[in-house]
Amino acid sequence: MKNSAPGRAVPRICLLTETFYPVVGGGETHARLLARHLNSMGMTTFVLTRCSSAGLLPCEMLDGTQVCRLPPSGVKRFGKYMMLPFVSSFLSRNRLVYDMILVCGFRVLGQPAVTMARRLGKSCVLRAEAQGEMSGGYASAYRKLPPIVGTGFRKWIDRRNRILRRADAFIAISEPVAQEFEACGAGPIYRIRNGIDTDVFKPADSRSLRRKLGLPMEGMIAVYSGKLNQGKGLTDLLAAWEKVCAERNGLLLVLVGSGGGQSLSCEDELKDIVRERRLPVTFTGYVENVHEYLQAADMFILPSLNEALPMSVLEAMSSGLQVVATRVGGIPEVISDMENGILIDPGNPEQLADVILQAADRSLPKELANNARRTICERYSITAVAERYYELLCRVHSGRIS
Repeated sequence: MKNSAPGRAVPRICLLTETFYPVVGGGETHARLLARHLNSMGMTTFVLTRCSSAGLLPCEMLDGTQVCRLPPSGVKRFGKYMMLPFVSSFLSRNRLVYDMILVCGFRVLGQPAVTMARRLGKSCVLRAEAQGEMSGGYASAYRKLPPIVGTGFRKWIDRRNRILRRADAFIAISEPVAQEFEACGAGPIYRIRNGIDTDVFKPADSRSLRRKLGLPMEGMIAVYSGKLNQGKGLTDLLAAWEKVCAERNGLLLVLVGSGGGQSLSCEDELKDIVRERRLPVTFTGYVENVHEYLQAADMFILPSLNEALPMSVLEAMSSGLQVVATRVGGIPEVISDMENGILIDPGNPEQLADVILQAADRSLPKELANNARRTICERYSITAVAERYYELLCRVHSGRIS
């Protein structure tokens, strides 16, 4: 067992993640909350990330957490690969200020993190942000490439995984991710779900918030929050919305978030569809008050084709909304159909439209929203989740893992 400071009961943590605030997404939000809470519990934690846009400081304090940003600045698609030599250099130069590396999203950063941890006598814990990080499923597009390219990719994944398997522990945020780790021979595996701030995401006076946000005072409002990227099922959502609006008036769909200029962004395509079909849809762009849009709405919709355990679903449930989400990844672990939310099949706009119409007619059980809030408070609060991280990281540091 690697241990840089045998006498230190509580390890100092370098939380390594490719993107961090002001980039806003499920993984970034969870990393920010986790670092803040670990620090508040007395576990010194700093964030090491990439400088996602020009003008950001190379080092600053955020919510009581030190954030260190590495080059390159503002590079979208290949930035995570270009930052690798800077990661290794930083970890080596600053080896005396941390005892453990916690990687949030390891498909690219895991290899240098584990390598440097082994070289420097540190501990390393890998946490997947999505399905496919260990198996290589994140790059499923390689199946469409010439066989020689696909074969090369699989060989690279095998070589990389031989390094990743040397990590001290793996954290799975959903059961499908845990099963993927097991299939790839990784371990030990600890199941710790995402956590959210239930004091921020809570039910509130929707009418006052609608007035504040300039939203209609009357009629049903449905909301989606997250990145406007491919794979989120947003074209299916617009197809369903078009059908719904052909039968009902006075409805509004609010898409909270943006494509962020990422290679997977479909924001422009969505705006073209809305404009051409004259749909009642509002795009907010990037906002920091996501919770207010949730609190102002009547229902939340996540039509994703693939997810691990989306923060947006947890936030919407905690806000006391009727939540409709696809039956993919770890979502069924959180939502029990017709008990605390509604599950639908991915890629099925007709089924989604039917559920939205039921909501518009007020025919869905009212207790779904109350049960959703209760589920999150009992199982997914960031306070409870951070306590589990604290316990695990201390156990790993002291060598008490199996």
